[in-house]
Amino acid sequence: MTKRTKSDIKFVGLHAHSVAGSIFDAIGYPQAHMDFAYENGCEALALTDHGNMNGLAYQVLHAKKMQEAGKEFKPIFGCEAYFTPSIADWRDAYEQAMADKKRARSIKKDAQSGATVEDEGNSKQVQDILRRRRHLVLLAQNQTGLNNLFKLVSESYQPENFYRYPRIDYALLEKYNEGIIASSACLGGVYAGNYWENREEGSEAVLESMRESTRRMVDIFGDRWYAEIQWNNIKEQHELNQYVIQVAEEFGVSLVSTADSHYPNPDAWKDRELYKRLGWLGSKLPEWATTQLPLSVEELGMELYPKNGDQMWESYKHYSA
Repeated sequence: MTKRTKSDIKFVGLHAHSVAGSIFDAIGYPQAHMDFAYENGCEALALTDHGNMNGLAYQVLHAKKMQEAGKEFKPIFGCEAYFTPSIADWRDAYEQAMADKKRARSIKKDAQSGATVEDEGNSKQVQDILRRRRHLVLLAQNQTGLNNLFKLVSESYQPENFYRYPRIDYALLEKYNEGIIASSACLGGVYAGNYWENREEGSEAVLESMRESTRRMVDIFGDRWYAEIQWNNIKEQHELNQYVIQVAEEFGVSLVSTADSHYPNPDAWKDRELYKRLGWLGSKLPEWATTQLPLSVEELGMELYPKNGDQMWESYKHYSA
């Protein structure tokens, strides 16, 4: 039996992706992520795949197997939803755009896409209102929260809410927030959207936009709203972290640090990079997909596996300087 890694700092990964639900963005089934997290000294791990909860059955069944083998491990059920502030406002913009016949052809083509493959580059930039979506991490706090997560995911796929991606908005969160913990996610997240949309206007514009998002989320979730920060070698991530920390302090919102894991062990980073590129075969390749695969994880500038507390602390020291 492999000896478990001992970590002096307790840590639970609350943002993680698997191949079961994050198509062409993550590798490894939930079982592999759970096994590594356990052997790496963790006692729990959340699964937050993009726009769905397809990995939940894997989590439940494997947790039972782990328990039967004497391995106490808690699966946390969640989703990284696609969020837009108001689907009603989007609908108005959509109908106006449809009045333009030339633009309508492009819009209809977008709307018919059923493959919700995460476009990592597009999520980290300014977006037209019709294509706008931001990531939002949602975690089930209890059975009521799990039931509400199921409802949110189901609603997001309804024709009136689905456009290129399954989407939720403030109205749906107000209706189905009980028992759910939420966080602001990554460089494609809610706070990141405030950053991308306002960075050219200066720091105060970014902060004021983030304050408005915080007011709305705190009104809905109360102390179940968390400001998420991550650690990597991306300039914009460092800038975003500073804004997030400032706004969290202003509003008394708690911070949560995540690894945003996308592969089940440290050695699988190159496999995930190749898998991401395979998702673009047959379509116009984005710039990042045409470059040579990085030669090392250091060149890549991020480590996206289920880390323990000591490894998260080392990431903070390594990437925050």
